[in-house]
Amino acid sequence: MKSDASHPWFRPLWRRLLMVALPAAVAGWDAYYGNWGWTLIFGGLAAYAVYIFFVTWKDPGDPPAPTGS
Repeated sequence: MKSDASHPWFRPLWRRLLMVALPAAVAGWDAYYGNWGWTLIFGGLAAYAVYIFFVTWKDPGDPPAPTGS
């Protein structure tokens, strides 16, 4: 899957939180109504968003890390 999580649009924290909260809310809604297939799909999407936007996040405005020497 091609994604550009380092796009400047994702720089504000509230946008990244929103991109995690929306699929998590849908997963919760579906779990409440017993739609376990959709719960797994949207729960997985929320987990992937957490990984991309918070675990591996690199701010596009940060200077690159020094290498070697």
